[in-house]
Amino acid sequence: MKTASLGLVIFLAFANSTTGAPTKDRADIRSIDFKNFSFEWDDDTAAPPSFTATPWHWIDSKPKSHTHVTSGFHHFYAPGQSRLEHEHSPLISVDSVTYGDLDGHGEEEAAVHLNYSTGGTMNWDYLYVYKFARGGPRLMGILQSGSRGYGGLVRTSIQSGMLVLDFADPERLAGDCCSEGYIRVHYRWQNKGFIEEGPRERGDLDLNSR
Repeated sequence: MKTASLGLVIFLAFANSTTGAPTKDRADIRSIDFKNFSFEWDDDTAAPPSFTATPWHWIDSKPKSHTHVTSGFHHFYAPGQSRLEHEHSPLISVDSVTYGDLDGHGEEEAAVHLNYSTGGTMNWDYLYVYKFARGGPRLMGILQSGSRGYGGLVRTSIQSGMLVLDFADPERLAGDCCSEGYIRVHYRWQNKGFIEEGPRERGDLDLNSR
């Protein structure tokens, strides 16, 4: 009986390994809880975006420190602040996570949309892109967008292996907060970085829906 039982265990283990059936040890990028996560972040990361013709860009150097978000938020409280002052402290929020295959290896990556607020009306967006490698998330790139209606990140999607980002069109501002249009930019992963590909597209934004 012991021999038969051992044979059954070996058969089931072999069946799982050949059919792709999930095991307890198998994990992927969706197993990462980005709302309770340590993001690469330092003081330079929080620098305001440059107000140029293209107010979004990929950050060249990787931050050397980390900041942990809990339940999707991290508040930068200063020592000795009162409770009222806490309400106006800078903070990071995790706005969304988008999944899809970006490097063509057949596994999903995660594009994590963060918003940084100074504690007042000024805020701007970041996109952190991670792949799952060696049992955990590995940073592929960080994009900093503009502020609110001036090039802020509006939507993120992954289509046909490309990262598709909609930014608020600075030429169609409706006050500092909003824009009536978007600029759609496509990025492809190539040579260890994201390269813009194809023509930019423009469209209308429904301000009431936002």
